[in-house]
Amino acid sequence: MRRLAIWLPNGPEWVQLALDAKARGDLVIAINTRFRAREVQDILTRSEATHLACLPGNGQDAIQADVELIDASDLGDLEAGDGDPDAPWMVFTSSGTTGAPKLVVHTQRGMDAHAAAVAESFGYRDGVVLCALPLCGVFGFCTYLGARAAGAKTVFLDRFDAEHASALIEREGVTHMTGTDVMFQRLFEHPTHTLREAGFAAFNRDPRPLVDAADERGITLYQCYGASEIQALVAHAPAEASAQERSRAGGTPISDQIDVRIVDDEIQVKGPNVMAGYLNEDEDPFTDDGYYRTGDLGRETELGFEYLSRGGDALRLSGFLVHPREIEAFIETLDGVQAAAVIEHEGHAVAFVVGETEGVTEHCQAGLAGYKVPRRVIALESLPTTPSANGERVQRAQLHRLA
Repeated sequence: MRRLAIWLPNGPEWVQLALDAKARGDLVIAINTRFRAREVQDILTRSEATHLACLPGNGQDAIQADVELIDASDLGDLEAGDGDPDAPWMVFTSSGTTGAPKLVVHTQRGMDAHAAAVAESFGYRDGVVLCALPLCGVFGFCTYLGARAAGAKTVFLDRFDAEHASALIEREGVTHMTGTDVMFQRLFEHPTHTLREAGFAAFNRDPRPLVDAADERGITLYQCYGASEIQALVAHAPAEASAQERSRAGGTPISDQIDVRIVDDEIQVKGPNVMAGYLNEDEDPFTDDGYYRTGDLGRETELGFEYLSRGGDALRLSGFLVHPREIEAFIETLDGVQAAAVIEHEGHAVAFVVGETEGVTEHCQAGLAGYKVPRRVIALESLPTTPSANGERVQRAQLHRLA
């Protein structure tokens, strides 16, 4: 079985490679286009990728992994076939609980079943769907698969620019899309006459004003819930729900096959949408009765459930989940840095550094994706810590107050 890593922007080439791999029974490793060569190298090594699909001049010359390169600008015809439903198909990265992103595996059957549910719940049939989110993540790829399952026309954006997106919506008659709160805020500064319904995720601001702004434009906007391990678009409030209900993350699961429960304030999920496991990892995040433990905090509601916050330390940076230790460990490779701690503040990373701070930003810009680069670097004589059963722990609440 080939292990094909796809390092490409959105477009027909991305989905052609993924669907071809499905027909062949190959495993696809989706790589964020914002990743730099060092990060790509790490994913290729840990996933044991055998092939890498990218565009010429994409930075592949800096990658030392033993993989066969595929020129995505010169692809043949799509291979026909349905593949093996039980075979592993897609691997997405997740922040996990350690410094390195975890590799989440989904089967063909699980992704196809979820795509069919998305097609129905999001009303994609007879619609035109804009794929504006990166296909390398479950938010973007589940949107595409749902549109494909519905037989809907799809329109791709290789990068989000509000003015360009508005022009595409008007020209192609786009009726549905998914995106982040920032994307819709910028988009609503331009015409969106044909857009009827959209799902979103709020990462950076109060979602209610955005839902109200959409209502004024005749667009039904509702916040969704999901994660790499359970796929995206798992739940949302019904289109006829109030603006306040549609502003909340969570809502009603999109399929009767998806069961969501709250145990000790934690959201737990069971269904065909849930991952098969982590690639090359022994961690078992499942309960004895088969529910995936999300680590997210939530509560039960009349509609189903509401997501409240992340239970762990993962950061939400520009819409991507990142474990702070990944950034901290990289900063600590710089000469003169004794220790580092990173938190999220207003959607961006802030680094607290013990030791030399000069050159930290440039160091991160050279080796990390742009959204992981700290917006501010603050010097401290020592990191605030507190003792625990597992050793000294950084007092991140104190760092938030400092930020």
